[in-house]
Amino acid sequence: MENPPNIAFIHKVAADLTGRTTVQGRTHSFRCLKEGDEVHFWYLGRGKRRYNKIDQVVIHSDHSSVQCQYFGICGGCSGQHIPYEEQFSIKTNLLAENYKDNWEIKPELIPASTPYHYRNRMDFAIFPGKSGLRESGNFRKLVDVETCLIQSKWADTEWNLIRSYIIAHPEIPLNRKSEEGFLKYVTIRYSFSTEDSMVIFTIDKALEGCDGEKELEAWLLEHSTAKNIIFCYNPRPSEVSAFGSFKVVKGNSSYEEKILDQTLQVPFDSFFQPNPRQFEPILHEIQKWIQEWQPENLIDLFCGGGFFSILFGKYFEKIYGYEVNKASIATATEIVSSLYADKESSFESIDLFQKKFIPKFIESFESRNLDPSKTFLILDPPRNGAGSFMLDWIENSNIKYIAYVSCNPKGQYDEIMKSIGKSYTPVRVLMTDPYPHTPHLESLVILEKKKVVVDFKF
Repeated sequence: MENPPNIAFIHKVAADLTGRTTVQGRTHSFRCLKEGDEVHFWYLGRGKRRYNKIDQVVIHSDHSSVQCQYFGICGGCSGQHIPYEEQFSIKTNLLAENYKDNWEIKPELIPASTPYHYRNRMDFAIFPGKSGLRESGNFRKLVDVETCLIQSKWADTEWNLIRSYIIAHPEIPLNRKSEEGFLKYVTIRYSFSTEDSMVIFTIDKALEGCDGEKELEAWLLEHSTAKNIIFCYNPRPSEVSAFGSFKVVKGNSSYEEKILDQTLQVPFDSFFQPNPRQFEPILHEIQKWIQEWQPENLIDLFCGGGFFSILFGKYFEKIYGYEVNKASIATATEIVSSLYADKESSFESIDLFQKKFIPKFIESFESRNLDPSKTFLILDPPRNGAGSFMLDWIENSNIKYIAYVSCNPKGQYDEIMKSIGKSYTPVRVLMTDPYPHTPHLESLVILEKKKVVVDFKF
């Protein structure tokens, strides 16, 4: 290049597992670097804008301990170059210190029992000439992947089998430009607890029933070891896997997972914890507090398909859930009413992020006439948090106990600090790591309504 590179050394690894360095007063983040690593890079653009984008990076780092051949190219893992114990420490230390400083509470930190072969679901994109995972930092480009070390060993074997068929039939992958081909995604789901398995093929809706699909179906029925096979159809522009109308090729449209000694039917298009074994400590902790406090009513916010209501409904007399997705609400209603026919239960589709729908939620909640001192709230919002409207309602509610579950512990901490923590006190914090080699965690904060202290002055 014409201009000499900026040469810098990584001075720390942040909680998101990126290496940080400061050049000319500006802090930059780089994937796949450790403390002390040397990095060469060039800026793009001119003036102030030139600092907004880095054109080329030359990394000088020792990756000899990395087991995956795609590390640094694939957008999945970002921490394999760091020993797992150190990864976990980096991800949890700052948050643990914050809880200790602000509430004098020491979180329980539970690292992963196994850092590889832990995911029960993988989604592989299918492009002409390449089948695999998205490239780091570029959704439009694909890394041709033969194996993935974080999916189950069965899934790895099944993926190789399917991939070999796709390679042998280059007319199968959907070309997003020319619109030739029909196959967009292959999704593989596997239960470590039941050994049930499923493969989902996402197909261009416009080509449903084409000759290539029929040939693929015949080949799968002869060669695939999956217990359940689904063909799923969605519109051509859609880049969402395992979503849309479907056909069961083999088995059922759901597969079995077992958690807390309860067997659950997981629909092919629904979310389920990617690493249930590592999520179980959170479930055991919630169960312990429910059994200790013995509340009568359960409010399940952002309930999805009723996961928590299904697991813990037996401890309550009344169960109420709220979630925007109507299909999830239908699933929750059907399963919970079937499991707990002797209990009062209701699930409603309400967008808890939209201000205009909050009065509907409040009206629904108040119509229950629940005793707040005997009510337990499970809050499990999406990664972006519960949102200001629900936080305001929770802060001013008189519900006595809250179990706040989050896949974004930093955002969870911020919401507690800025809002819920004004009315509630954290009494227990637990962080677990279902996602080794990534910056993600799962956390649980148990909160109790603060006692009102009246200061009498004479």
